[in-house]
Amino acid sequence: MTAQTAGILLAAAIAFLIPLAGYALHLHLEAKRQMMLARESRAKEQQQARDNIMENLLVLVRAIEDRQVNLTEGCLRVRVFLDLLDEGKHVHHEAWAVIDQVHQKARQFATHAEREALPEAEREKQDQQRRALEEQFEAQVHQAAVALREFCEQQGYQAKSPLFVNAADGK
Repeated sequence: MTAQTAGILLAAAIAFLIPLAGYALHLHLEAKRQMMLARESRAKEQQQARDNIMENLLVLVRAIEDRQVNLTEGCLRVRVFLDLLDEGKHVHHEAWAVIDQVHQKARQFATHAEREALPEAEREKQDQQRRALEEQFEAQVHQAAVALREFCEQQGYQAKSPLFVNAADGK
């Protein structure tokens, strides 16, 4: 092979490889951009999910504070939100550990269709147990609800308006 032929082949190879390298760089940068967009989208979805959990938790603890929800039901529902919030790291927080205690004791009770299917005597027995549980932990659950509301507020979530308005007050 002559030097002239080698030069032509080298020029042809370079002419072929430069656009190929440019296209590879373009694909690499596009893949990086797509990964960044996916990360941003995932972070936004996670923040939206956290916002929803915190807002629902705030509404629920306010309902417990205002005694507008059954304490057992409130504890069962709050515990679900605490499990979901920040991968459950707040479930056993000492200020509201009573929520988990009530949840552990109350989760054995039948609910919904299971409750309706129970014989009357068994349903009444569970109702008595539920009432006793609520009486035993009432003050502690209300303190926990206040602590959870304060936690929500410290996290930047505020109650938008009163949960319920008394029509007799004209408000």
